[in-house]
Amino acid sequence: MNSLQLNRQIEDSRSILTNFAYKFTSDPDDVEDLVQETLIKSVKYADEYTNNPKLLSWLYVIMKNLYINNYRRRQKRSQYENAQIAELRDQGCTEPFARNNVEGKFTMGDIQFAMSKLSSENYEIFSMYVDGFKYKELAEHFDMPEGTIKTRIHHSKKILQKHLATYKKSA
Repeated sequence: MNSLQLNRQIEDSRSILTNFAYKFTSDPDDVEDLVQETLIKSVKYADEYTNNPKLLSWLYVIMKNLYINNYRRRQKRSQYENAQIAELRDQGCTEPFARNNVEGKFTMGDIQFAMSKLSSENYEIFSMYVDGFKYKELAEHFDMPEGTIKTRIHHSKKILQKHLATYKKSA
C-alpha cells in the first residue's frame, strides 16, 4: 500500500475515530481536537505503519497515547497552578488571587498586556511551555534547537517579570 492509499484510509476512518474519541471525553471540542491530532500524527508517521489489516488498532493506540499525554500535561499544569497559588499565600496573600496595589484587585489585563510585549513566536513558544509541553517537543514543533527554545522561554519570563514587577512581594 502506498502512502496516498494509506492517507485515504486514515481520512476514511475519521468517523470511527470520532466515536473512539468520545470514549475518552464527552466535550465535542476536545473530541475534535483529539481526532485532528490523531490524524496529523498518523499521517506524519505513516511510514512506520506496516501493511496489515489493523489500521484502526494502530490509530486507536495513537489516539490513546495522545489523550494520555494531554491528560498528563493538564495534570502538570494544574499542579503548577496550585503551587503558584500556595506560593502567593506564603507571600502574604490571603485571597486566592493576588491583589493589585493600585486598583485593589488582580487583573488579567495586566498579564495580557505583559504577554503582548512578547514577539508572536515567543508568545506561542511560552504559551505552549506553560501548557506543559517539554523543551524537546517545542524544539521539534518549531524546528529549532532545544537551547534556542530554553533561551526564548527565559527571555519571555524576564519580560513578564519586568512588566508584572508591581505584583512582586515588597521587601
